[in-house]
Amino acid sequence: MKALISLARGTQYETFFTPENERLASSLGSILWNDAPRPLTKAQVSERIADCDCYVTLWGSARLDADILAHAPRLRLLTHLAGTVVPFVSDEMWERGIRVISGNAYFAESVAEGTVGYMLAALRDIPFYSGRLQREHIWKRPEDLTRGLLGRTVGLVSYGEIARYLVRLLAPFRVRIKVYDVAPLPAADVAAYGLEQTSLADIFSTCDVVSLHTPLYDATHHLIGRDLLRLLRPGALFVNTSRGAIVDQRALEQELATGRFRAVLDVYEQEPPADDCPLFSMENVLMMPHMGGPTVDLHSRITHDLLLESAAYLNRGEPLRHEITRDRARHMSSF
Repeated sequence: MKALISLARGTQYETFFTPENERLASSLGSILWNDAPRPLTKAQVSERIADCDCYVTLWGSARLDADILAHAPRLRLLTHLAGTVVPFVSDEMWERGIRVISGNAYFAESVAEGTVGYMLAALRDIPFYSGRLQREHIWKRPEDLTRGLLGRTVGLVSYGEIARYLVRLLAPFRVRIKVYDVAPLPAADVAAYGLEQTSLADIFSTCDVVSLHTPLYDATHHLIGRDLLRLLRPGALFVNTSRGAIVDQRALEQELATGRFRAVLDVYEQEPPADDCPLFSMENVLMMPHMGGPTVDLHSRITHDLLLESAAYLNRGEPLRHEITRDRARHMSSF
């Protein structure tokens, strides 16, 4: 294996390429490192990739387009250390037969874990009561009540990889799970977890918790608008860990202002939100700065595993375990 590592040096680099992973990479083949504090430009990638059979990318890396491919006659594999590969692939790359692997499965499982954490934090009002106790030394009062997840009805909007991990993590809570997706649900998951495939209207009008997991592309922009948000039951919890633009944020702000339901938002139409965003002042909203996953401790594990997988494929012809096919990439978010 001869690989071009496009990652820039710095704090983010060090979470992926620990000293152990640097040694591992060097032991697996010939490695061209990027020693600059910024990702390689398109021209720099074109200059260095000629003899490489593997191109290793992260956020900010140059897209593997026709211009770069013209300088990469030996390239066989794109190894992306993050989730979605959409910003890094091209039609020309697929037509060349170049294979792709990514850390998408690791990202998905971590986001699913974060989603459960967000649900519990909001239902039990952990940020509010913890902050009040620390700042004001106020102990619980008779009127202070929290809610739980056990036995509730949870609605999932879209059944991609994150949602599939999520239903497994929710199993110990004995929840009833309703799912909206344009494709039929896997029969094995329906049998194992009692999934009920239904409409968006049914999910928003009947579920205690609604969790959004839809990828963003033109067809899903503002999929969730005022008509659906108005169906949410009093006391319901709306969770978005997918992409902000899937929701009409203005409509969401206006519906939240009624106080009828609560929300946990990890993503927004504008990131970061403007200083005058109404969400900042709403007590029924738990806001997070797009940190649903993956957690930083997974970065080095993803790098370790994908480096080994890359070398096993390129050096010994072993099957790829984390492959992203062209069809699968079509259903990923664009960022």
